[in-house]
Amino acid sequence: MNELEWLKQQSGLTDEELKQYETVLGDGKFKSMLKKLADANVSTEAARKKAETELEQFTNRYNNEFVPAMRDVTQQSIAAAGEAAALKAKLDKAKEFGIVIDEEPTAKPGETQRAPGSPDPNLISRDDFGRFSQQQANTIVALQDLNAEHFALYGAPLGNTQELVDEANRQRLLGNKNYNIKQAWEAKYNVAAKRSEVAAAEQKKHDDQIREVTRKEERERHSSNPNTRSGNTSRFSTYKPSEASSDKKPWQAPRSARERNTPWRESAKSKLREIAA
Repeated sequence: MNELEWLKQQSGLTDEELKQYETVLGDGKFKSMLKKLADANVSTEAARKKAETELEQFTNRYNNEFVPAMRDVTQQSIAAAGEAAALKAKLDKAKEFGIVIDEEPTAKPGETQRAPGSPDPNLISRDDFGRFSQQQANTIVALQDLNAEHFALYGAPLGNTQELVDEANRQRLLGNKNYNIKQAWEAKYNVAAKRSEVAAAEQKKHDDQIREVTRKEERERHSSNPNTRSGNTSRFSTYKPSEASSDKKPWQAPRSARERNTPWRESAKSKLREIAA
């Protein structure tokens, strides 16, 4: 296949069209162009064949060398992991039965190694645990007492007690070793002023009750209603016969105005009868 036939095959041009290009470019330039295109085609084809050859060689090497090697490494890794697990299980069982004793622990940098059998300073002793339990119990009791007093002062239960505990811990870290949750509660809710307010209200209520009782007694003592008026000492609680005249008998005195006027009415009736006669 010469250059002209190759160009017709690659470009799809007809003989007539190629002749027109040859007429425009000239015979020399046209042949030079054909030669350059043919040379470029040869080099491209050579590069393509070289790439295909290298790809085929790499594929064969990958399938024949790399894949088996990776398969062997994977199998060896799985076998090694299983063997390590089996050895660890045997070692743990040997330690459990006392056949193998653990090595002495090495001290970390900056730490002093404890003597064998000495107490571990990081462990909590029974006394420490007892003191901690007692402190927690005291804290719970104190919070219950504070809740009762808070309800008596403010008429509502005490809420967010964890904030009081946190404040007490913060004050102790700052150096106030004797600071407790009651002081935190008094500071947060201004309890001193509230106590004074409640005490003044109770005193006023007590004074008002005394005044009301006094006014009630005065009303009962000076009331015009004899059924509700308190009794008074009689002015005639005693009687001395020697001071009375012989012709008067106080116990026989008329008890009403009608009885006192009876003699006058009888005299008037008698006079009227005499006139009528």
